[in-house]
Amino acid sequence: MISPSTRQLIEDIEIHSQAAIPALETEIYDGWHLRFARGHTRRANSVNVMAPGTLPLATKIQHCEETYKAARQPSHFRLTPLADSALEAALAARGYQYSDPTEVRLLDLSEGTIPDPDPEVSIQCQKEKSWLDALSILTGQSAAREKTFGDMLDRISLEPAYGSIVRNGRIVACGLAVMSADYVGLFEFVTDPAYLRRGLAAKIAGSLLARAKNRGVNSAYLQVVQSNAAAVGFWERLGFTERLYGYHYRSKS
Repeated sequence: MISPSTRQLIEDIEIHSQAAIPALETEIYDGWHLRFARGHTRRANSVNVMAPGTLPLATKIQHCEETYKAARQPSHFRLTPLADSALEAALAARGYQYSDPTEVRLLDLSEGTIPDPDPEVSIQCQKEKSWLDALSILTGQSAAREKTFGDMLDRISLEPAYGSIVRNGRIVACGLAVMSADYVGLFEFVTDPAYLRRGLAAKIAGSLLARAKNRGVNSAYLQVVQSNAAAVGFWERLGFTERLYGYHYRSKS
């Protein structure tokens, strides 16, 4: 069991993260959020439990399966501590496979030292084509996926900040921060392989966190896959050592 205060904090982070990287469509169904974004990432194309609801569990699962089938998408359930253990068991019994355990890490910006913004880091408050193009190239995304993600970014209702570093006339590292009055979430950090281990991602992250702290934000969070040891180590070196909660997926094609 989680305490009421921890549950509220998890709910706050979940609400913030869904607003930070919005789906193109969301159906709210008896406490569950069914998110759709043309298949771009499971996080934006999955069922997210936000409240217990009142309908029978089997009825709700069947509704989700039929809804995603109609959208020509596989059924993914993203399970956080907000989901009842009965849902986990029911999905396993229906053949849903467990995958990608992920941690949500938290950093208290009011404690410790956040580096000053690095002059090499460019921060834009509006999405620019050059940033989106660079992200797509560095992550190997198709033109269709780039358009989908661009459409998702256009739906951000919070305050985004797009960070990047240019070397030899092109963006070689980038990252995104999305801020509200209380939280800042970090997303989409990637560096050109030719420029790894030069501290570029750390410069971008530090600059984005400094910007948020200077605007009065006290808490930063991020999501990191447990099996990605390099990413876990990187974020821990930047101070993200507190594990708030974990989540994983149950999927069936």
